[in-house]
Amino acid sequence: MWNHFCDRLIAFAQRRLPKTVKRAYDEEDAAISAFHSLCCTVGRSAASNLQDRSNLWRLLTTITERKIANRLRYEQREKRDSRRTMADICILNTTEPPINLDALAGREPTPEFAAEFADLCDQLIESLGDKQLREIATLKLQNYEPTEIADALGCTRRTIERKLIIIRTRWQLLMDEAGQTPPDRPDYAA
Repeated sequence: MWNHFCDRLIAFAQRRLPKTVKRAYDEEDAAISAFHSLCCTVGRSAASNLQDRSNLWRLLTTITERKIANRLRYEQREKRDSRRTMADICILNTTEPPINLDALAGREPTPEFAAEFADLCDQLIESLGDKQLREIATLKLQNYEPTEIADALGCTRRTIERKLIIIRTRWQLLMDEAGQTPPDRPDYAA
């Protein structure tokens, strides 16, 4: 099915996607998402009416159009409006010299920020009291998944998920009581 419809569906999506959105979501994303949705509905009433290729094609194009419309709404929300990205500003604003984006990327945090963040993490972990909760929090901060933590500690994934909820709740209460928020990421461009 994929081999038969793939190229046509990608071409269909390409004609409908504006250039401003293609940096974040292109025609292949739309086609793959439509096929995924179709596969998820196989066996349900929506897919039971598929008697030939033309019905399947109409369903795929409808799903793709809706996926694109949803993505356009998502991308054009004020906080992430794809029309206001740095790359667009650099390309469209030809009266000023372009911004050097490479100079902004890859900077390390300042030593003050790193020390403040490390102190906050230590305080939060120590506030948990329970040894197992501290171990779970430490492993989660080291980017381990709940299944990996469960294997390391010899318990179930669901136990770890419940304990992570407890940890988050306790930490949120501590931050609320202290009237603090986690430290903001400093402006590395300065």
